[in-house]
Amino acid sequence: MQHERRDVGLLAAGSLVSVAGDSAAMVALLLELRPHGVGWISAALGAELLPTVLFAWYSGRVVDRVDNRRLLVIGLAGQALVAVPLAFARAPWLVVALFFALNAVATLVRPAANAMVPVLSGEMGATKGYAWVATGFGIGWIIGPALGGVVTSAAGVTAALGLDAATFVVMAGGCALLSTTRTHERTSESEADRHGGMRILRGDTVLFFSLLTTSIAVGCAVVDNVAAPFRFINQLATSSAGYGAYLALWGLGAILGAQIPRRLAPRHLPALLAIGNGISGLGIVGIGLAPSLGVALAASTFGGIGNGIATVAVNAFVAERVGPEQRGRAFAATSALIQIGVGVGTVAGAPLTSALGAGHAMTAAGGLAALLAAVAAVWFGTTSSGSDLLET
Repeated sequence: MQHERRDVGLLAAGSLVSVAGDSAAMVALLLELRPHGVGWISAALGAELLPTVLFAWYSGRVVDRVDNRRLLVIGLAGQALVAVPLAFARAPWLVVALFFALNAVATLVRPAANAMVPVLSGEMGATKGYAWVATGFGIGWIIGPALGGVVTSAAGVTAALGLDAATFVVMAGGCALLSTTRTHERTSESEADRHGGMRILRGDTVLFFSLLTTSIAVGCAVVDNVAAPFRFINQLATSSAGYGAYLALWGLGAILGAQIPRRLAPRHLPALLAIGNGISGLGIVGIGLAPSLGVALAASTFGGIGNGIATVAVNAFVAERVGPEQRGRAFAATSALIQIGVGVGTVAGAPLTSALGAGHAMTAAGGLAALLAAVAAVWFGTTSSGSDLLET
């Protein structure tokens, strides 16, 4: 038990450091590319999203075949090696190319870390393990952008990106200290071993439907991210401090929401995922309709709580429904679905905000997420009982 807590704590701390470093680096990169025009900023955003989708099939299979502790150490060391030249790159094409390479290596690290959680925490404690990791993620998400802005302003882009490289080294060292690893011994390749991650997910109707609705909810949240600066600064007449408070309170809500699934039995995971997506959507609707800054900030906290619930529930649900030997592929495919939602939301956010106005765009996006969550919750309730839903 002591080893389990220590290992999960290391992974949660690694999540905090990783997200803080990556967020700080993203701020620095966008500031570096801004003088070169919006096209290069869009290219950088694409370089962040595309590797997860393009390499999901390959990365998931590697995660299911290779010792995951060793894979994490090698992958994080590889990210550090890519981050060093990225810190000194100045030509926009080179910055985007190296950023793509950095995220390509991350396609091995993320599913390996997710697949490791039930191994480190024990199968029965997986939801609690994912809650700890999500808590680290939330804290890093709050700290990272502010850290990136401060470091970039005080010491320049190279220092901020160098800090990101250092976080990968720290994380690699932490993963090397894990007392347990995940391996899948094979004497011969079975039919199930040849299945890709997306095929594994599609083979479970309840899980796949849950992930599709979650992907759409994430896309709606990205529309919220695009519209939020215009909503808070132009329509609610606040300053950059008010916009920063929105980001911080959403992150704080996510940390609070991540603590809820750990207190519930696994049979509640499908409904809990739908509820989390629904709360997140209603929070976005609240921001869009808010008559004042105070109401909008309260809605931000509420939406963040839903985001935190869904973040933990989606990982725990995948682990609950998928066999241990297939989880690398399942988590890689899940990440691909989520990133598709992010991509669609990113593309749709600007034209929706221009056509409808920031407030109405947020209301429409949040309303869609809440509506789909309600449909999912009703479907889960009518398909079968909670215990039946979790039978494979």
